[in-house]
Amino acid sequence: MPPSDRILQPARPGPWLPSWAVLLALSLAVLGAAEAVLLELGLTYFSSGFNGAYIDSVPLIAGFFASSTLVDLFLILGVWALLVPLLSRLRLGPLAVWTLAGVAAVGAPIAHDLARYQLYAVLGRVVSVRALWQLAGRETTVAASEAAGQLQSLAPMLVALAAALVLLVLAARRIEAGLADRGARFAPPATRTLWGACLVSGVAGALTLLLAGQAAPRIVAGLLAKPSAKALAEIVRRVSDVDRDGFGLLSRPSDPAPFDASIHPYAAEVPGNGIDEDGVGGDLPPGFAPVEAASADLPPPGAPRRHLLVIFLESFRADLVERRFEGREITPFLNRLSREGALSWKAYVHTPFTVPSRAQFFGGRLDFAPGQDTLVADFRQLGYTVAHFSGQDDSLSGSEALLGTARADAFYDARQDRERHTGRTANESALQISWKLLEERVLAFLEQHDPARPLFLYVNIVDTHFPYHHDELDDILGVEPIARHAIRADRAERVWATYANTAANVDRAIERLVERWWARLGRDGGILITADHGQSFYENGVLGHGQFLDASQTQVPFVLWGIGGDWPEPLGLADVRGLLRRNLPRAGEGTALPARFVPDPERWIFQYVPRLDRPRRIALRSLDRSVQYVFESGRTSLEGPHESLRAPDAPRGAPDGEDLPTWLIRTWEAHALRLAGRGEPAS
Repeated sequence: MPPSDRILQPARPGPWLPSWAVLLALSLAVLGAAEAVLLELGLTYFSSGFNGAYIDSVPLIAGFFASSTLVDLFLILGVWALLVPLLSRLRLGPLAVWTLAGVAAVGAPIAHDLARYQLYAVLGRVVSVRALWQLAGRETTVAASEAAGQLQSLAPMLVALAAALVLLVLAARRIEAGLADRGARFAPPATRTLWGACLVSGVAGALTLLLAGQAAPRIVAGLLAKPSAKALAEIVRRVSDVDRDGFGLLSRPSDPAPFDASIHPYAAEVPGNGIDEDGVGGDLPPGFAPVEAASADLPPPGAPRRHLLVIFLESFRADLVERRFEGREITPFLNRLSREGALSWKAYVHTPFTVPSRAQFFGGRLDFAPGQDTLVADFRQLGYTVAHFSGQDDSLSGSEALLGTARADAFYDARQDRERHTGRTANESALQISWKLLEERVLAFLEQHDPARPLFLYVNIVDTHFPYHHDELDDILGVEPIARHAIRADRAERVWATYANTAANVDRAIERLVERWWARLGRDGGILITADHGQSFYENGVLGHGQFLDASQTQVPFVLWGIGGDWPEPLGLADVRGLLRRNLPRAGEGTALPARFVPDPERWIFQYVPRLDRPRRIALRSLDRSVQYVFESGRTSLEGPHESLRAPDAPRGAPDGEDLPTWLIRTWEAHALRLAGRGEPAS
């Protein structure tokens, strides 16, 4: 038989040989190392972990790599078991077949990770299939086109890899021909052996994900960024989802009724039917009144009104106000405004994300929706000129429909100066411009505005966004800014110093804007300054926002100048619209007395993260304490001076004997129902 015929003759399955064990070990090592590098580059998983989990201790790192090897073993063996029988039909020869299978097992997940990293690098860290779809106006073809456009830079690499693969196959055939001439043959493991090993490693990997989810969630967060763990978790979820309600063994939160499809986490409650559809808090009573945002009727139009300036800050912590850095005030002008006006230390966002916080601020409702009435409509109805100026892309995630900016008389955001952006890219989620350029655009508008007509001016200053520095900032505090790639948990003080200097720049921007506002329109007007959320600097082991409901991420500055009236505390961003309606002064009434913040021990603010319909955490926060429920663990925690969770600790309006955890869960259920359109809309 000629050598070529012997090459094409399929080899009989045989026992494991060291060569295949070496191939497996090399595959695991290459895949593990490549994905670790991309995890760090894309998610800073081994350093800062901006807006996500990170690991920085030897036990956590060792646990991650051990678990990673186990789930990668499942993936590699599964790919081999699937592809080898299929590729054998191509009659390429055993070595060429295994070369192709080996490259596919390692190359496919690495290609996935490279594509994700490229999307992160261009579109920002918030990117996901859902986010990309929303950015594309919920058009699947547009989203696919956008992703393809951002991945164009990978095309040369893919072409090179394809060429290398062809060369590897040709080399494998030549090597196999030479070995065949010497009477040698390859004896790879049988397919049933591969499937058996894949099953064993899959069970072990699933148990690892299950146990680590309870004991080491930061490890699981990294694992679930890997295709191997994602695939395993999805397989286990589908196999164990007996009642086909979308929740299985590895689902978080777990399914409270594995054999009843009508009961599962986040299921919509049907009030008063005696069934607890979501498995927490019991049945939602009919007519349940949840914690609400403040509301008030719009004042009658026609009467002369004062100008109003609203300054909305990005990622600006409340404790920056009146704080010092190495003896120097970080925000001297905000401090001055708060002394002349009023400052609340009990102002909070309902969720520490930009888009929903703005929507709640403008719309005055927790369960916001596209097309809602907003402050824009209010002030237009009162006869104001409404102007909207933002240093970022205010179309992100459908924001224009949430804010009502289509009705504004003047609109500007960073898209109009895209070529002068200060972020890494000019794409939607990362686009931002310096306060200096924003100031130019605002002042140009003020110069042409007629002071005789009342003006509602909204200005969004964004410089304090991660990575907390760009080249157009001034060195106000004498700080050497930390480079983006150097941001790490063990350098938290340098990260904070960089952030503090940027906050000082923002304070300078506010000063210059307000001074010009006064010079142009006079001091017979009001000013409101707040922020979309705070920022954690490794409190709870997190850098960024949107992960927890602690004060570092949810407490925001709230300064009023030239606006009077009583403002209750605690105060949520959704309260502002109603409170402005109630306290907006008329022109000619004299200088408004400073606002009075009135502590109300029975007032509570509802908070959630990340989404109202599918939260990980929900909380109720009062003046000095909070109760929080974590869906994944089912645990309730209470912060503050009181230990009791029962009435009279319950919020105003709670039924006698109602406990805070139940009140919290029912408040969430009621608002989620409204969001789904199954109840009356919030006022």
